[in-house]
Amino acid sequence: MVMKKFYQLRFRAVTNHNLIPLEDIFTYQDKGEWPIVDSSLLSTTYKDRWEMSNKLFSELNEELFNKVNEEKEYADWKDPEIPEKSFSKKYSGSALSYDNDFMVGPHDWDSESKIGDYVQRRKAYIYDWTKDGLQHTTEAIDYFVGMHEAFKPVLEHYLYECYSDQLELIEKLLYKLMIIQYNTPKATEENRAQHRKFNTERFGDEHCDETLGGLHLGENYAEFRAKNTKSNKWELIDQLTDNKMLWMFGENAERSGLKPTYHGMQHNPGKDLNTRYSIIFDLQARYKQ
Repeated sequence: MVMKKFYQLRFRAVTNHNLIPLEDIFTYQDKGEWPIVDSSLLSTTYKDRWEMSNKLFSELNEELFNKVNEEKEYADWKDPEIPEKSFSKKYSGSALSYDNDFMVGPHDWDSESKIGDYVQRRKAYIYDWTKDGLQHTTEAIDYFVGMHEAFKPVLEHYLYECYSDQLELIEKLLYKLMIIQYNTPKATEENRAQHRKFNTERFGDEHCDETLGGLHLGENYAEFRAKNTKSNKWELIDQLTDNKMLWMFGENAERSGLKPTYHGMQHNPGKDLNTRYSIIFDLQARYKQ
């Protein structure tokens, strides 16, 4: 407990973020309220994060990946149950990594006559070592490296505030910033809503992350939902479009007596919506033995 209080004071002294103390976290979970707070950085320094997300994915391809990383690995993955319908291309680099995940589209999913439609999810990963390991960079990459540095103190706060009883069990910590794009490359203006809905249903399944926790840094339009910790009912959390951040608990939070945040996606039927972006900052632990 002494260690927990020491680090709590330490990180409050070095950051201007809104941080929630552990006693309030337990209260939120008991009452079924969400640990969501305003972020001045999201409303100022990172107010153009969706434009920069679009810029990042517009330029992120194999050529840029090879220029950015000194060491590179490539892998193809297929879902063992539906390998022709769900597959990925994974690019693992010594500085920056990304995944391209594909699902066969709404027409081809159950049709014998194929037209080649599909929906896509892309993820870019920024790590502690990204900045020092970059062999080449761009404005968008530097932007998200800066975001990693700016919000890491929030993860450190929750690490020592919520999981101090686990520190002696942890061998290694990973701070992984994920920029995520949900895309519908084969959609037309007439069927884009159908393709977006299909994308949400295929990639937005309900789950709990295999982490200590994660900081949700928002989405450009509301589709994030989570299971209420008191009522167990699913709720759309639409505040994440308004410069707010949400602390989510992974399955390893149960070791510290906290309830994991089960979450997923809920289709937004807005007619003028297109590509969706979200940003998640994961705190992962590798345990000894």
